[in-house]
Formats: sequence, C-alpha cells, structure tokens
Amino acid sequence: MIRRRFARPLGALLLALLLSQWPASAPVRAQSGGEAPAADPHAGHVHTPPPPPVKNFLSPAARDALRRLTVQDFQGRMKPLDTLSREMVMKITKRSHFEDWEPLDLYLSWMLAPRYWFDKPVINVRYPGLKDRLGVDAATRAVSAASLLDASGQYLLTSDVEEALRTADRERSKLQRQLLTFDERVNLLFMNFQQSTLRLYPVPEDEKHTWLAMDRLSQQLRGDPRLAEFQRANQALFGALAAGDDGEIRAAAAIVRGLQDKYGAAVEVKDQALVAELLLNAQQPFLRVIPFYLLAWALLLAAYVHSLARRGGAGYSLRQPLYLLGSLLYWLTLLVHLGAFILRWVASGRAPLSNGYESLIWISLMVGVAGLLFELKDRHALIASLGALLTGVVLAVALLSTFDPAIGPLVPVLASYWLNIHVTVITSSYGFLGLSALMALSVLILYLFKAPGRRTVQEAIGQIHHLHWYVVVSGLGLLSIGTLLGGVWANESWRRYWGWDAKETWSLVTILVYAAVSHMRFIPAVKGPWPVAAASFLGISSVIMTYFGVNYFLAGLHSYAAGDPVKIPNWVYLAVAIAFALIALSWLADRRRQWGRGTPA
Repeated sequence: MIRRRFARPLGALLLALLLSQWPASAPVRAQSGGEAPAADPHAGHVHTPPPPPVKNFLSPAARDALRRLTVQDFQGRMKPLDTLSREMVMKITKRSHFEDWEPLDLYLSWMLAPRYWFDKPVINVRYPGLKDRLGVDAATRAVSAASLLDASGQYLLTSDVEEALRTADRERSKLQRQLLTFDERVNLLFMNFQQSTLRLYPVPEDEKHTWLAMDRLSQQLRGDPRLAEFQRANQALFGALAAGDDGEIRAAAAIVRGLQDKYGAAVEVKDQALVAELLLNAQQPFLRVIPFYLLAWALLLAAYVHSLARRGGAGYSLRQPLYLLGSLLYWLTLLVHLGAFILRWVASGRAPLSNGYESLIWISLMVGVAGLLFELKDRHALIASLGALLTGVVLAVALLSTFDPAIGPLVPVLASYWLNIHVTVITSSYGFLGLSALMALSVLILYLFKAPGRRTVQEAIGQIHHLHWYVVVSGLGLLSIGTLLGGVWANESWRRYWGWDAKETWSLVTILVYAAVSHMRFIPAVKGPWPVAAASFLGISSVIMTYFGVNYFLAGLHSYAAGDPVKIPNWVYLAVAIAFALIALSWLADRRRQWGRGTPA
C-alpha cells in the first residue's frame, strides 16, 4: 500500500526540507549543455525556473542495459525496471508516452530534475468534479505538483482526502473515489522525485527477500560495512546518468546488476521471464492484434454477404481468394494472440487469469478459438467473422483504463492449482456464449430482410440456427463444469461447497438461462429460429451480469477479480434500448412478412 504522504498539511518549512533532500548529486543536463543549479532550499517560492532536461537522454544501448535491471514494487513483485517505469508513467500521466518521452527516460528524469518536473503539469486529472475542486479549467488534462499547494505550502486536498479515507468504501461518492485515485498519483510523483520507488537493492540475508531504494537501504544497513558498496553503486549510477555518459551508464548498470546477483539471486527475474516481459512491453501485442482482427472481420463478412448475394449462400473452400485472405489473416492473428498470452504466462510465472484484465485476455482468446472451430465445421465465413469481431471488441474492453494491465502478485486464495482449472474452464464458457449471442444477433438482423422470394436468406437463418445450438451447448457445458469445479475449490478455500455468494448465485442463474435456451428446440411453440435467437441474445445479459455486474456492483468473495467500482454508464441503457428495438423490429418482420407461397417461416 502506497503511503499517503500528503494526506496531511504541509508547511512551507517542511516542503523546503523535502525539496532540499532531492538528489543534488545528480544535476540535470540542460538543453543548452550547461548544468542545472543545485537543489533550491526555497523551492515552493518564486524562483527562476530550472532549464528543461534533455528529452530521451539515454542511448539505445544504455536504455537496454538499465531496463533489464530487476526492481521490487511495493506489492513485492520482482519486475524489470522497464516495466516499473512504464507503469509509473501510465499511472501518473495516464499516457504510455508523455510528450514523446520514452517511459524509462521520463521516469529517471523525475529523479534527476525534480525541480523542473515539480512545476510541470504531468499529473493527469479527468473527472469534472475534481477539476472544479482544484479550480482548473474544464479543458485541463494535467496539473503540476506545485499547483496543488497553497501559498503556505499546504496540500489543497488534505481535508478532502482525509474525509474520503474515513468514509466506508461502499459509501464513497464518485468524486471521493476519483480524489483518492488522483491523490495516489500525487504520492507516486513525489516518491519518484525522492527515488523511493527505485527499489533496486536487495537487503543482504533478508528472510523476506526485501529490496529497497537507496534512502531506505541506508537506514536498514546503518553500521553495516556492506552499505558502502551499495552507496558506491548508486552514486556511480546517478553520476553517470547526470553526466549522460553512455559507457559509464552501462558500467554502472553492470555494477548494480552484480549486487543484485550477489545478494538477491533467489528472487531476481530470470532470463526467460525477463525476455518475455520486455517483449510484451516493447511490442504491446494485445493492442496490435486488434486492427488485424477487425480487418479479418471485414473481409470475412464481405465474403459472407457475397455468398448470400451471388452464390446462393453456398459454403466456401480455401480456393476462393477473399475467403482465403480473411481466413489466413484470422488464423495468423489468433496465433499471435496465443503467443502473447503464453509470453504473459512466462513473464508472470503463473497462469494469467487472476484479475479482470487477464481474464478478458483469456476470454477473447477463447472467442477466437470458438470462431475458428465452428468455422471449420461451417465454412460460410460468418462464424469466423463474428469470432474476429468479438475477439477484437473484448480485447479493446480489456485495454480500457478501468482494467489494470500490470502483472501483480496473486491474491492468497488464488495461489492454488484450481486457478488453472476452474477459472480457465468457466471463463472459456463466456467466449462460446458470447459467440452464440452474436450468432443470435445475426439471425435477428437477417429477419429484417424477410420477403417473398428470398430463399437464400431463409436458408441462411436455418443454417445459423442449426449451428447456434452446438455453440450454446458447448458454452453451457463449460459453464456447468466450471461452476462445479468452483464448488470444489470453494470447499478447499472456505470449507464449504456452496454459499450463495453473488458470483455463485449468478453462475447458477446463467446455467438455468442457457439450459432453457438449449431446450427450446424440443418445445414446438418456441423451437423456431426467431424465438431461440431472441432468447439467446437476451441471455447474454446473464453472462455480463455474472462477469461484470457481480464484480463491480455487488459485494462477494470474488471481488478480487474486479477493477475500480463504477456506476452503470448511460450508454448501457442506450444499448439495452437498441437491443429491445431490434428484437421488436425483427418480430414484426417475422409476423407480417412471408418467405413465399403464403407460408410463414
């Protein structure tokens, strides 16, 4: 848990003391080539602005040497410095590259030039209510640390933060939640100014394998002769960074790495995991595959429409160019997606299924797999196009700011082999059921084109209706098995198989919903394509409630899977209205129109 350093009044004297402790031994190189002045004890008052630091001052070789160093975050996870710098930049600025800075260069520049960055608007602020509280314009996207202190040097949000902390979590307003998130950004920036987040150095012979930043390590090893070698390494590192000497930076990085090997080899990031995580950081594969999925969707959808319009709805072989191009793009993108998932598994040292971001990545992968499997059976291009579309959409949702992509330590209850079994199976079902919902949507849309003589459309509806049942049954089977396995895991964790927890209850509701959908084909009154499609399309709401709703709106034992609590956004109501409007229009089309010869579908 990050210390809320500024959740209390700060006098001007305390602020001056804080600023005077910033690393004067690491002067910043100005754009003009001169040296910046030493730390100003009168910071916070009117003073000559320091010169701006050199942007992206690290050479590629020096950056590569530094990003491979191991650090320990505040949760105890060992990670490359490259990952820590990216996370810090994203958390504070909410951008992956702030003003074209490389994340590692910006992160180190905060430590090298704190006086410059103290006055620079880098702390992201988005929520209108928070902007009003800070007294900034509605168009403002970021504020400086200096702007958060009044004339006496007191933190402007002290009373608001203290009140928010006293308020029970479930009773906090949206403004209070946004305030605490913003306050964390402020804390992180000041901790970066002081090098407190740069936990590069392992504490020798520590049973808990603790790594510390230089300031804390100096206190921990006071009187220990081994402290001197850490101090020499830290001075060499920041001296080289200040001088901007490429060779010295790489040499200093090697010295630090030597200390990590000597005192922290037991928990140091291993080479295989290091390479995997650096590759994920550099390539951002989950983001990059989205356009290719959408392109595959467009190509395959075009192939499906062409089949309906020109080929009588006939299936495809791989000899057809458009179908071949769309299919190859889909398969290759899915392969890259799978490779990225494996890389995250290697980097984290566990199955990446422990939080909302990771589970969405897995669900998106399973949607892609489901689309591939049923397209191989069908060969009409529609199933693959729907799989590509939904995979891209789920990946895009995973990349929203609501979900934290950082690899974190497992919640204790998740440190079980059941994570790989229960969560894998039950979240896989969401992928299949999501695909079935899009198939149902396709049927409803095709009903809008119902008219005499359109036998091709009628046959297409029947073909989707037939395949839809197999997709639903696959998802229902996985969901049922996953829920039963969850009961076994619950017995190991909480000594009971079933407790009517919100997640358990809604999983049962979803099973019952899709059990009803799958059995509609045996009931003459509702076995037709339209009733089944309408029920399946509405049924996906139970999956959404089970996955998102329970995590974000209800309290339960499965809250570890949640991101930031949120209110239901207005667009959800709009989407529900559109869904019911589509169902109503398709129903009217089915009731009022005929396929031909006076025989209704």
